[in-house]
Amino acid sequence: MQSLTPDQFSLQAVRAFQQAGSIAGRSRAETLACGHLLAGVLAQKDGDAFGVLAALGHDPAAMAKQIKEHFGSRQMVVWRSEKGDGAQNKLEPSLQHALETAFGEARAVGSPFATTRDLLVGVIDHPDSELAGLLAGWQIDRNAVVQAPVSVYERSAVAVRAEAAQARAAKMRPQWRISPVFLGLVAAMIVSGVALYMLEDPSPVIVFVFVTPGWIVSLALHEFGHAMTAYIGGDYSVEERGYLTLNPLKYTHPVLSIVMPVVFLLLGGIGLPGGAVYINRAAIRSRWMNSMVSAAGPAANAIFAALLAIPFLLNNDIGFFLGHLTFWSAIALLIFLQITAIVLNLLPMPGLDGFGVLAPWLPLSVLQMLQPLYSFGYLLLIFLFWYVEAFSAFFWTVVWQFMSQLNVIPDLVSMGFSMYRFWMQ
Repeated sequence: MQSLTPDQFSLQAVRAFQQAGSIAGRSRAETLACGHLLAGVLAQKDGDAFGVLAALGHDPAAMAKQIKEHFGSRQMVVWRSEKGDGAQNKLEPSLQHALETAFGEARAVGSPFATTRDLLVGVIDHPDSELAGLLAGWQIDRNAVVQAPVSVYERSAVAVRAEAAQARAAKMRPQWRISPVFLGLVAAMIVSGVALYMLEDPSPVIVFVFVTPGWIVSLALHEFGHAMTAYIGGDYSVEERGYLTLNPLKYTHPVLSIVMPVVFLLLGGIGLPGGAVYINRAAIRSRWMNSMVSAAGPAANAIFAALLAIPFLLNNDIGFFLGHLTFWSAIALLIFLQITAIVLNLLPMPGLDGFGVLAPWLPLSVLQMLQPLYSFGYLLLIFLFWYVEAFSAFFWTVVWQFMSQLNVIPDLVSMGFSMYRFWMQ
């Protein structure tokens, strides 16, 4: 009998052999017998043999129990001699013949490996003396076993293991790798920024090319802040959704990502992060962490704005910025968009991050009462900006207070916004 290797069997057949070997080892069996193998085959509830027997009206679970009861007192086979362990891996002659039959059945249907059904047929054809009595009592029709259709088709052990290895390798690959889309946007921002700085009279179109990727980068950072904090808080699904790759395409929503940001930009240059990450709030471990998840988006905008504002914070000489006026105007506009995004998102309105910070601490009855506003929060914002002068005045006062703290010159923001909308000149 040739040596047995996993590529000769299905995954369930390999498991049947492993269980048979375990039974033989526990019983200190001298050889591996058909009774061991049949017990292992019947233990594979997801195998073809189990399904075929059940379809033919047998009870394979009861059969497995009967085998255990019949052979249990004598541990299924004779005890091994004291001469050593040399016979431990030997197969009984009847099992060798059973395996030859099993491989023959597999070849007959064009299968490269033997399944648990093939092993069952082999055992039926070549039972040892003790197993023959049980098989006679069960009255299993060998031809019916061969011809019976089943809904479970076993797969090669080698193929299954290869797929498992690939899955493990894929899982080991870092899911937090930075998206090429994000890197491309950063590259576009850098190239256009260098052009703005180096050219004596750069085109306003370059301002648009610089600010737009810069704004999308800040959008990705905003949503990454939400996702990263949620991951730390216990929602690991954000990794599976690709939220930790900084890919803005993963954060898009038809209305929130396109329509509303454009509307707000046209209304007066308001930066509205329009991405959408879906957080499993039930997975977050505490109310504090839920609040932090909501606050993390505006915090990312604040960090981005602070980095852009470093030259303004370190230099109070207006003449320094006049030397490359278009470049600093574009930077000032990008900072302005970050500040408007921060102030806007921290408003305590349903649908905005400010409300998300408060929501974990509000009574359930209040949250249920405010639930309808989640769908109309942005429409309510448009109404407030257009028709409630006190709200608009408060908003812009807060925005310019922050801009003042960053030493950003208002005229640079105005010039930057004028060049950004070059098509209106």
